[in-house]
Amino acid sequence: RRHRRDIAAHARSDQHQRAARLWRQREQLLDAAAALIAESGLAAVSMHAAAERAGASIGSVYHFFRDKDQMLDALAERHDAELQPAFDRVLQRSDAEWAALSPADIIEQLIGWAIRYFVRHPDALATLDQTMHAEFKAVIDRVMRAKLGEELGAQAATTLDAVVLGTLLFTREQDPRSRDVVVAALPDMMASYLIALEAKRKRAKG
Repeated sequence: RRHRRDIAAHARSDQHQRAARLWRQREQLLDAAAALIAESGLAAVSMHAAAERAGASIGSVYHFFRDKDQMLDALAERHDAELQPAFDRVLQRSDAEWAALSPADIIEQLIGWAIRYFVRHPDALATLDQTMHAEFKAVIDRVMRAKLGEELGAQAATTLDAVVLGTLLFTREQDPRSRDVVVAALPDMMASYLIALEAKRKRAKG
């Protein structure tokens, strides 16, 4: 009986090791696809290119992914899983809590973390789920309206969304030093913009 238990335990251990090995292989292929996107854009990604970059056989790629689109979907899902906890924290904060924050704190807690993530992972922007972007844009709109009122809030939300997306696309073409300078300056610039709108709102009320 003990011998049978040992055999069963050994079989389970082998299964776990094989599952872990397969998972590592899949992640290496996704890492390869991400690197190709970061270097040359979506057009550079193919099943063969990912296999070559990962040092894997083309057969192993097709073991995990039916085609290029499924591989890119898996890459997007991986980013979604990493981004979701931070996005959930943004969603859970009430309008009153957002309105009470300073412009600098709003930018950092609403947008700053996302900018840093997308700069670190250029492939995330290329594979961004449009549904997630729409949801995030809606949150920015809600927060800006809570902070600045309907008219100025809507204006601020549209501007911030455009600035963030434009900056992320711009920094993809820059060398790391130039990119870091732009990214470091962006939160202060956006906070200054909110401060100016807040002052404008106070003058209008006064």
